[in-house]
Amino acid sequence: MTARRPARTLLLAVFMASGISGLIYESIWSHYLKLFLGHAAYAQTLVLAIFMGGMSLGSWLIARYSRRIRSLLIGYAIVELLIGCLALVFHRGFVASTSWAFDALLPALQDPAAIQAAKWALAAALIVPQSVLLGMTFPLMSGAVVRSDPRRSGETLAMLYFTNSLGAAVGVLLSGFVLIGLVGLPGTVMVAGVLNVAIAALVWLLWKRQGEGDGDGDGGQQRDIDRASAAPSALRRGILLGAAMTGAAAFLYEIAWIRMLSLVLGSSTHSFELMLSAFILGIALGGLWVHRRIDGLTQPLRFLGTVMLVMSLVALASLALYEPSFDVMSYALRMFTPTEQGYAGFHLVSHGIALVLMIPTTFFCGMTLPVMTQILLRAGDGEKAIGAVYSWNTVGSILGVVAAVHLLMPWIGVKGLVIAGAALHAATGIGYLAAGTQPVGRLRAMWRPAAAACIALAAAGFLVRFDPLRLTSGVYRHGRVTALAGSHVLYFRHGKTASISLIANQGYVGIATNAKPDATINMQGGGAAPDEITMTLAGALPLALHPRPLRVANIGIGSGLTSHVLLTDTRVQVLDTIEIEPLMAEAAKLGFMPRVRNTFEDPRSHIHFDDAKTFFATHPARYDVIVSEPSNPWVSGVATLFSDEFYSQLTRYLAPDGMLLQWVQVYETDISIVSSIIRAMAPHFSDFALYHADDANIIIVAVRSGKVATPDGGIFANAATRAELQRVGLLNLRDLQARYIAGSEFMLPLARSYGVPVNSDYFPYVDLNAIRARIMQRTAVDLPMLTALPVPLMDLLRNTQPLHENTQASPGLSASRDVAVQQAVLLRDALLSGGYSGLTPAGIRELRSLTRNDEDCSVAPLRTAWLDAVFFVASGTATSLSMSELSAIWSQLQRSSCVAQLQPEELAWFELLRATALRDSANVLAQGLQTLQSKLVFPAREQFLYALTATSAAALAQHQPQLALQLLDKYRGDAHSPSPYALALRLIESAAASAPPAK
Repeated sequence: MTARRPARTLLLAVFMASGISGLIYESIWSHYLKLFLGHAAYAQTLVLAIFMGGMSLGSWLIARYSRRIRSLLIGYAIVELLIGCLALVFHRGFVASTSWAFDALLPALQDPAAIQAAKWALAAALIVPQSVLLGMTFPLMSGAVVRSDPRRSGETLAMLYFTNSLGAAVGVLLSGFVLIGLVGLPGTVMVAGVLNVAIAALVWLLWKRQGEGDGDGDGGQQRDIDRASAAPSALRRGILLGAAMTGAAAFLYEIAWIRMLSLVLGSSTHSFELMLSAFILGIALGGLWVHRRIDGLTQPLRFLGTVMLVMSLVALASLALYEPSFDVMSYALRMFTPTEQGYAGFHLVSHGIALVLMIPTTFFCGMTLPVMTQILLRAGDGEKAIGAVYSWNTVGSILGVVAAVHLLMPWIGVKGLVIAGAALHAATGIGYLAAGTQPVGRLRAMWRPAAAACIALAAAGFLVRFDPLRLTSGVYRHGRVTALAGSHVLYFRHGKTASISLIANQGYVGIATNAKPDATINMQGGGAAPDEITMTLAGALPLALHPRPLRVANIGIGSGLTSHVLLTDTRVQVLDTIEIEPLMAEAAKLGFMPRVRNTFEDPRSHIHFDDAKTFFATHPARYDVIVSEPSNPWVSGVATLFSDEFYSQLTRYLAPDGMLLQWVQVYETDISIVSSIIRAMAPHFSDFALYHADDANIIIVAVRSGKVATPDGGIFANAATRAELQRVGLLNLRDLQARYIAGSEFMLPLARSYGVPVNSDYFPYVDLNAIRARIMQRTAVDLPMLTALPVPLMDLLRNTQPLHENTQASPGLSASRDVAVQQAVLLRDALLSGGYSGLTPAGIRELRSLTRNDEDCSVAPLRTAWLDAVFFVASGTATSLSMSELSAIWSQLQRSSCVAQLQPEELAWFELLRATALRDSANVLAQGLQTLQSKLVFPAREQFLYALTATSAAALAQHQPQLALQLLDKYRGDAHSPSPYALALRLIESAAASAPPAK
């Protein structure tokens, strides 16, 4: 390379940067367009098809017209500049065009086919221009460098493939793990745009300083060769067809491996990014290995055939490596602690598993395109070969994606996809071996590799067996490599979007998506499975809260139980259940009938297989109730159903008095994530309230207008609905009312107090943080625990009293609140009726301490023991019993002879407990201030926290928010230790801080 030519090393670095930006675009465009098109399988594949189709067109155009371009380097700089400029305005263009589509275009179209056509035309218009330009970059850069030094064309091409692919592998990780979290989707696409503009400027400066050498020397000689000769048509067709076939096979592998590894690593966005990075890295390493050898190949066709045959064999070997990956993940989860270091370790191990499974195959895949291009260059096709090979490979990739997802995956499964890809590579490799051998020895040269390939394919097909219990174990969550003992798999199939399974164990049947359980039902009667109360409550609550639930939509079929419960009410005229994966409904019908009969047999029930956003956009009906029960937010794509933009769109499809019920997990998450969801929802509804199904699941009820109503007991008059509620232990209206946690007046200030951003499609806080919370075993169970707190927090804050008259424990319920009620009933019976049946030995000792006489209570230690027993009764009954029951208990306690013996500070403590139980907030405040300010030393820390919580809540209830803040500030050092009261104190503080000043 002469002094006038650009520095080859610098251009390679530039092209690596171009690879980084290119994969950032592919990743970010996928995020953007799925927001508009939906997350259904056809949307994902067609987004990829549009992107790759545009790239194919771009490379084809350069292949056709590159000889007319005098300076390919300047052409490359112009293309990079245009890519960057389009990226800088992409977000604004996307928001403006999709908003116009939702507001004007789609509502004006009546025909569903026309709606879909319009959406895809708009999606194509958004990314095709940049995709075409991106497709031009490789042939332009490659042609420019090859012109500079045609004698090293093979090495140059291989190094360009290597650097661009390495940049792409880095771009995937940089986008997903760094940029989106820092600057969101708009900032990430702009970072890539700025990078492209910088690349254009650098390349222009290089050209300006050194030139390109197009007009003389080797570059001119190469163009003379191009004009004088061309590759034989048969050779050209064979190479281009092989490029298409290797592209198709590679994507069969990629889609199969991603689905396989989703069962080992999980289905989070980060897991997909790690898999894609591993896949591309292998291609990069293959290009690096071959770059020193490519120009010295004497029989390139035979080399290419050998590479493809070996690639098919190592692809089949990946099937044998698959099951041991479960053991590796299991060991890693046992080794790592739930800390930041453990979180990083989990992803490192995940990346390592993906690398081991993918790199042996993709390493050989990375050699194929450079060798193919070099063959055509040597044969005289010139630089047009670069774009032609790249274009045909991309076309094959598109065909592979579409065939894998829409045809082969449901038909032959993941193992079949890998075998199909290996068969394609083996057939292509044998063809190249034949083409590179003289006719005389061709048959002899072919039969051995052909026989070996057939034996390997047959062995993989007949001998490799995946253990269904291992595939359905969900090892990435609990570290178990097989399902629980006694389990057996009733159903396991690979769908277009996920792998669906049914597992039975001792009468319990669970349905799972990519080994992540979604619902479990006890199919043998008796006690309900833990999930049943969540699904039943999600169906029953809208029936109890909405006066006319005529038209209802349910997002996510799960087991089908929620839809079934909704249809027990004759007021429901239409129920649309929206499910993304058809196999989910198939499995639910197989596993849970006749328990969910209404969902599949009631004529009012309609099941739609579509993405929720797409369904609502193309079915502009108005619903009285929408129930949203998607999968967990850490699952890739699901977090957009908890976003500000989704809730904004959802209000379009709710009637003016419409209601949304949003399920949210509080296990494997934290309150900051729940807070981000609440902040996303709140601006689009006039009011909302939180209910809990159990200690692990909450349901947010939001209304478009007015206030959230209190549950109506009329649903218990409906025999069908009552039977479903009683099956899960909800025996009466009190059981339903007891699920109430708090309303928007308290939950919204609490959510804001965590300082987390609103969950947005463009700034995806939940998607980025939910997987961290899962791996680090965080939890938000303190939210439902507010209802089991010894202090009746919500009653004090709202100046309300229990509505029920006589408390009955529901033995079928097991949440902390329900256990507290069961214990309160035992205490009530022991105190008012005598006898200690059912109480623990500790409880019996406490109640016996209440029978002190005057002489006993005159002794300070014994008086303290008596007060401790009073606190035991107060903390065990105040939240759970009715006012009449509490009044009877406290009347009995007041009659104790010990009351007269109490010192002033002790009497204030006693009166504080009594006033708290009787919801007398004015007296709570007076007695609480005296108690906190006295010299009384609380025997137990919980007593102090009880006093602080009750007193500060009473101050807020008495419209003295500043006093509540002063109390919390004064005792902050003592109160902010881990305890069940910590969230309650934060709730009071945030509500007081947001309260209007007293008039």
